[in-house]
Amino acid sequence: MSFKTTIIRLATALVPVKSARKRLRKKLLRAAQEARVKGALPGIMARYAAHAEECRAKLVRGERLKVAFLVCDAAMFSGESVFALMRDDPRFECTIAVAPRVTRGEEFLRATLEKTVGTLSKRYGDAVQALYDPATRKARKLDADIVFSTVVYEDQTLPDYTTERLSERALVCILYYGYGGLFISNERKTPYLPNIVFAWKYFVSNEATRQMSVERNPLLDGRIVVAGYCKMDRIANVWNGERGTGNGRKKVIVCPHHTLERTPGELALGTFPRYAELFLKLPEMFPEIDFVFRPHPLLFPRLATAKWWGPERTAAYEKAMEAHANVEFQRGGDYFETFAQSSAMIHDCGSFLAEYFYTGHPQCFLLADDDTVRTQFLPFSRRLLEHVKTARSEDEIVDFIRRVVIDGDDPGKAARDEFAAKEVCVNHPHAARAVVDAVCGGLEV
Repeated sequence: MSFKTTIIRLATALVPVKSARKRLRKKLLRAAQEARVKGALPGIMARYAAHAEECRAKLVRGERLKVAFLVCDAAMFSGESVFALMRDDPRFECTIAVAPRVTRGEEFLRATLEKTVGTLSKRYGDAVQALYDPATRKARKLDADIVFSTVVYEDQTLPDYTTERLSERALVCILYYGYGGLFISNERKTPYLPNIVFAWKYFVSNEATRQMSVERNPLLDGRIVVAGYCKMDRIANVWNGERGTGNGRKKVIVCPHHTLERTPGELALGTFPRYAELFLKLPEMFPEIDFVFRPHPLLFPRLATAKWWGPERTAAYEKAMEAHANVEFQRGGDYFETFAQSSAMIHDCGSFLAEYFYTGHPQCFLLADDDTVRTQFLPFSRRLLEHVKTARSEDEIVDFIRRVVIDGDDPGKAARDEFAAKEVCVNHPHAARAVVDAVCGGLEV
């Protein structure tokens, strides 16, 4: 936290009315951030020009460029297909650098770091390195010519791994951790985030997101690139082309989001408290279907707090869900095989709304009410909703399973597939190639 930020927080703490205090603090913090970004950006761009020249010289000499992929969580590693492609390119020496996620306490940091390193090491061995030792609390600098980062919030990890600090020694490319550009909260915050504005290149999933971002913040113009959503390239490698598990049974994924609060201006999609009991009943109502219950990784930690369910009720719910023979309870990890084998999805998760279009399968998106679309969704994501089923009640969820999943009544499939091919799944399954080509084009190699 900067000195100016500290002063603003201390000064606004004197405002007695909470709502007024929050509004004033947000306004002052935004103004301070904008001033800082405008002041620092010219110097960062100058550094990038020098770094790019150094990279060109290395390539001319036949030297390999060091490329690091900075991640905090394996599930948010949207650049994995880019890593796989560049790793096989003789011009590059690639590593995956795992940074600590520091915003949710020591226990969460340790667990997330261990899980991320373990998951990715199984796939890529010694190419994976932890940047932080939780035992000694010591971090090391990231040594690279090019850094691909999925860390968009500066306070998500240590200061050394922000775009501004990394720009001192590398060309920094931001790959958004989700599909991006779907919700109004994205429009209000994302185009102004320093980690994004300070990037050498910022890759987005579609043209609608690029236009929205530049309209909101012209400082991004010229550095924001539409490449497609490279994270989903990998699904082509596990796709079997058929619905279901291969044993003749349908598979339905249930994915509740973690945003339970209804704070003005913040993302608020979660409907889990309303449908929690129904989710427990579905496996018994439909024993012929296999269910995958995959809550957002933050949902149950949030439910376990005193403000919501508390630890005992939360643990009891998890135990009850796991007791069903036809339920697989997934706690994070890779979901591409689950997507590929599934028949449908029921959820209220942000990025999954766009990501599930890549499967061609039907989905049912849960809405708290009609006002949610107006207050949460951008024009592009409203168009996504036009091609999926939506539910505002238990009866509509059950009807979706009976009519669409079991009976196969999916008349919108042709229009959904056409829309997906044209506007959602840009460059699929070669979005990673578009990213690499853009980087190499920026280096004129």
